[in-house]
Amino acid sequence: MSYEGLFNLKKKVALVVGAAGGLAEETCLGLAHFGAKLALADKSFEGLDRVSSMLGSKGIASWHHSVDVSDENSVETLFNSLRKKFGRLDIMINFAGLAAPLPLEKIDAGEFQRIVNVNLLGSFLLAKQSLSLMVPQGSGKIILLGSVQGQIGRPFSSHYSASKGGVQSMVRTLAVEMAKQNIQINSIAPVFTLTPMSESVIKDPEAKERILATIPMGRLGLPSDLVGAMVFLSSSASNFVTGQTLFVDGGCTIS
Repeated sequence: MSYEGLFNLKKKVALVVGAAGGLAEETCLGLAHFGAKLALADKSFEGLDRVSSMLGSKGIASWHHSVDVSDENSVETLFNSLRKKFGRLDIMINFAGLAAPLPLEKIDAGEFQRIVNVNLLGSFLLAKQSLSLMVPQGSGKIILLGSVQGQIGRPFSSHYSASKGGVQSMVRTLAVEMAKQNIQINSIAPVFTLTPMSESVIKDPEAKERILATIPMGRLGLPSDLVGAMVFLSSSASNFVTGQTLFVDGGCTIS
């Protein structure tokens, strides 16, 4: 067996949703480095333009389309446009998500539903539409973003933890349903990761120390830490890996 093309993504169409968020940019660069054609989606038009321009400055072409992952019609519109543009889909990675740390008494039904609609329902809608393309072509990779908080308890995040635990559970079920279709479905669960969105939390030295104390490797995650795992699960190197949650967490979930 030849291993030279194990991570080769040439001619593969990769849809990265939530592409304008702080976690996604490094993964886009990694996928492009291994040859993938990039399709980007996000709710933010300005964010999409910014990421597209950044990629273009590095000689990386990309196509982009806006989407509200919690809206079924919006997701269908995205995939209709993707189908017309590329005619296929090989990889779908969903970074789109919301986090809103709140104590239990401040989470009402509307706030709980808002988080679940984006993090869990959005993941389901994207996976369902991805499968509508992948099943007929007989192959595909779906990667949904979980979290260490879908596995272990953390205060002030019951709605967020429920949504991410739901994503990780859904991945196992979808993987079983699609196992004989040559489609692998997995999730990646990062620990607290340094992004523009998270900077406000770690400005508080005590909060930063509390977070670091839960990570045996002694540092926060970086968006670049996710790239290897994303490329692995996007490539033929993971053809016999499905239904798994890969924790990229510096040892957080084992400590």
